Amino acid sequence: MRNRRFILILIFLFNPLFISAYSYDELLGAMEANNPELLSLQEEYKRSQLDVKDAWAGLGPTIDLQVSGTYMIKPPVEAVYLNVDDLLSSISCPSGFKPSGSGQYVKVYDGMENTMYNFQLSLMQPIFTWGKLENAIVLYQQVSDIKKTQVESKQQQLKTELETRLISLVYLTKISSIIDEEKNYAQRLVKVSEDAEKSGMLLHQDVVDAKIQAKELEIAQLDLNEQINNQLLELERSTGIEGLSLADISYEVNEDEIMLIVNGDRPAIEAAALSGDRLSIKLLTQLKEMNKSAERIAKGYVNWKPDVALQATVGYGGSRFPFFEGNWNRKDDYTANFSIGVKTTVWDGGKKVRDVSRKISESKTTDVNQLDARVTIKKTLNEKWNTADVCTMKIEYQNLKIEAADAKIQQKETVYNSGYGSETDVLTARIDRCNQMIEKEKQSLTRAAACMTIRYLYE
Repeated sequence: MRNRRFILILIFLFNPLFISAYSYDELLGAMEANNPELLSLQEEYKRSQLDVKDAWAGLGPTIDLQVSGTYMIKPPVEAVYLNVDDLLSSISCPSGFKPSGSGQYVKVYDGMENTMYNFQLSLMQPIFTWGKLENAIVLYQQVSDIKKTQVESKQQQLKTELETRLISLVYLTKISSIIDEEKNYAQRLVKVSEDAEKSGMLLHQDVVDAKIQAKELEIAQLDLNEQINNQLLELERSTGIEGLSLADISYEVNEDEIMLIVNGDRPAIEAAALSGDRLSIKLLTQLKEMNKSAERIAKGYVNWKPDVALQATVGYGGSRFPFFEGNWNRKDDYTANFSIGVKTTVWDGGKKVRDVSRKISESKTTDVNQLDARVTIKKTLNEKWNTADVCTMKIEYQNLKIEAADAKIQQKETVYNSGYGSETDVLTARIDRCNQMIEKEKQSLTRAAACMTIRYLYE
């Protein structure tokens, strides 16, 4: 039993060592669960759904209940007493018969009770509003649909952003490895140059040039590390995974998928990107429909268009709770009122008319934005395809230069091994090959980023 407990403690302590790296799907799931912008949009969508329910509730009645209770230490109306003699004197008696006075008092009213209660139940039911309530339901539903589309668009954007950042990390890591290799060659070149200078075979300027080249690589390495750290920090912020490092990520670039995008059917891709089903186009269409609904609502507020509503009020006021008061049905403590209300704007200086004009103008602006969005999508697709084509040509060009650099390295090594060449020539050739490899990885990164943008536009 003790051995088993000891093993469990070891597993708990060293569990992080056995955690596998996060895959793309796991990072995407974490991003969808923790991304601040996405969570904010999701909450906005939830609130918009509540707004729709409120709009539906506007069709029904509004019922308010008011209850008040008062306790009076000294009621304003106290008990009422009458003198018996005064009462008897007011009565006509037969001659010869006259009652004798007693000087007593008789209570004829007990006075107000110390408690007073008031109940009022009111109902307000719209009857006719020129379609404003019905159009408000449509409007709020359209706003909710827009919020939903924004959530979907953000999810798609985060998916592209995540893959682009992961691709960047892959290529930046490759470039970092090449720079590390190149730094070793540069440091060796500095040492060999210094030795050659001492023997009089090289000038001091050649040594300085070698040191400058080595320093440039150190600066490039620092800049590259900063780029990698920035990408990791952005991933950490979006996914909510703290302390994310390169070792925690498992991802490989799918070169075949990138080439499928580069060599894809471009007219078909452009048609798909401009389709009404695409979220960017769909969002603008929804905005246009929303503006039309707002225009209909504004027309319902134009002057001389009255709103009609029914108002009913039932109330009770007395010293006791309803139905607990004696002879309650014979008293006038209960009230019931029914009324029809009509409200309209007679003159407001033309504000309502101008509101309609504003909504019409907003609808026209949405049409302009929709047309501009289509042009922008076409332009972006064209730019990214051109970028991908140029990068593909440059990659092929770099492959040729790398092949030439390999042949040059082999030639310099053969001459050096035969005793006729210098190590400096070999190191310089190797450094040149590293530079060509770095340029190739840069072009590959640029092409991949362009392809991710193209896929984002048509998916």
